[in-house]
Amino acid sequence: MRIAVIGAGVIGAAVAWELSTLPGADIHVWEARPSPAQGATGAALGLLMAVLSQRGAQKRLAGLQRYQQIQTQSDIPGNSRGILHLYYDLQSWQNALAKVRQRQKQGWAVASLTPAQVSQQFPRVNGSHLSGAIWCPQERQVQPIALTQNWLDLAAQQGVTIHYDSPIRQVSPGQPMQLELPDRPVAADWVIVCAGLGTTQIRGLIPPFRLEAVLGQAIEVGCPELANYPILYGDDTAIVPQDSGQVWVGATVEFSPAEPPVPNPEFLQQLWQKAIHLCPILADKTWCRQWYGLRPRPVGQPAPIVQIDPQAKNVIWATGHYRNGVLLAPLTAAWVRQILQTSLG
Repeated sequence: MRIAVIGAGVIGAAVAWELSTLPGADIHVWEARPSPAQGATGAALGLLMAVLSQRGAQKRLAGLQRYQQIQTQSDIPGNSRGILHLYYDLQSWQNALAKVRQRQKQGWAVASLTPAQVSQQFPRVNGSHLSGAIWCPQERQVQPIALTQNWLDLAAQQGVTIHYDSPIRQVSPGQPMQLELPDRPVAADWVIVCAGLGTTQIRGLIPPFRLEAVLGQAIEVGCPELANYPILYGDDTAIVPQDSGQVWVGATVEFSPAEPPVPNPEFLQQLWQKAIHLCPILADKTWCRQWYGLRPRPVGQPAPIVQIDPQAKNVIWATGHYRNGVLLAPLTAAWVRQILQTSLG
């Protein structure tokens, strides 16, 4: 069985690794760029945040559980000290406390902290007007590019072939399907499309959905004072300390009218000011790096999209993860494997 995985971002890498143990599978990953994780994956912060979620909670919690299983098999780079959710609005804090009780009954490790406890344990956090905080030790952050490369390496060790600088120009239906590369055609019995926003740009494939690009921005600063801190999250802003002493700050959600979307410097400044409010020590830090990326958001339907094409029955779409690509990557891979196994009987 010849399987073509289009895209070597975190979704494609997870799918390749998951399918690498399928008996009799000849798997090839086709990536248009010279290295992996150069699209939405490269712009992600890599937050595994699910415990206090409202929308899509079941999928997100399942994704977090899958990562807990993976951690027992291999090391995952990133901040594993949990996420500290900060609340400066009393109503939001009370709503969060109700969610805490629900998750504790479900077996999740969740602890609520008073402002005094936050100030004692995390003195760098702004305690002024803080209503309270919730620490979720099972949540964490992973470094998306390193994680993607690790999964591709593991897949390669199982016999998966990874091709870079190999854009798929066109896919022609049939048994088998024909994939046109710039220099040659290749055949595949199954095509799994994990190309993010590039998913809708492959000639010969007509996706039964629409994706829109949502831009996100991030900043990196040097701040060794936070090196041993958990991830700080509040007001839709994440402060992500790394063991190196660097700190990642993100992410904005921008619907840009430009084509291609263009980052708004005002939004980046707003993000930075919110981060300083959460953690005032950042105020005198110098930006080392700033970056942005485009996330694939499904239009008119929930994220993500994982389905067999209604016309081409040997095409699986695995895309449109929006802001949860890293979190849902291993779960998506498991879904793809289940679809394949069910289709093959």
